[in-house]
Amino acid sequence: MTSLRDLFCNIHVATIISSLRDFRRRTQLCCVFFTLDKLEYLLYSNRVNTLGDTLSTKDNILTTALKLFNDEGTAAVSTNHIAEAAGISPGNLYYHFRNKEEIIRELFERLFAATDAGFNLPADTMPTLDDLQQYVRFNYKTLWAYRFAYRELAALLRSDPELRTNFLVYRKRGFEGFNQLFDAFVSAGVLIAPTNPEVRSNLAETIWLISEFWLNSLEIGGKPINETQMERGVQLMMQVLEPFISRS
Repeated sequence: MTSLRDLFCNIHVATIISSLRDFRRRTQLCCVFFTLDKLEYLLYSNRVNTLGDTLSTKDNILTTALKLFNDEGTAAVSTNHIAEAAGISPGNLYYHFRNKEEIIRELFERLFAATDAGFNLPADTMPTLDDLQQYVRFNYKTLWAYRFAYRELAALLRSDPELRTNFLVYRKRGFEGFNQLFDAFVSAGVLIAPTNPEVRSNLAETIWLISEFWLNSLEIGGKPINETQMERGVQLMMQVLEPFISRS
């Protein structure tokens, strides 16, 4: 329960921040902008969080950043752009994220979580060929939702060692997940297991390469990057899987 003291604390902080924003709008001095942003950051950092706005503000920042990154690329988007598009001050943004790299890392974590959750097999049913197609389609829907990550993957991993480490862990988990999915579809009679383990390993790597670099291939070829192209990616993936699909 919110105490009277905490409530007044939030009201006073909100009043001060409102005044800072008003002054920022009326001044044009860069040094003043910087000082005000830092002061507002400190106010947010020491604020008693009783109004439940922290999570929603963080989600707002991430949702806004994802759209901007997808539409314009990460290099063209600054934290100030994100704050402005999210309808918050830079100081508020810096309370949640110290820099753009932290926002990018958090978006990658959301990508990892979405992929992990989406490829979980239900324990109570046997997968079908339709399920296989749905898994492939889900892969491309996720790719489209986080397209900035795939379009800039090599550059982002090269510039951020921490992100690269996290991604390699996710990638290893992805290969393991592929093997589990493949085994489940073989057990259900949907797929045929290759007799040569190397063929299976090559299949996993081929599928992963198509997923990771599909958008780059489109861009290099001068083709539009849109949701229609995602459906073409689904068809290509199913064609790769075709020799392993059981028709009996």
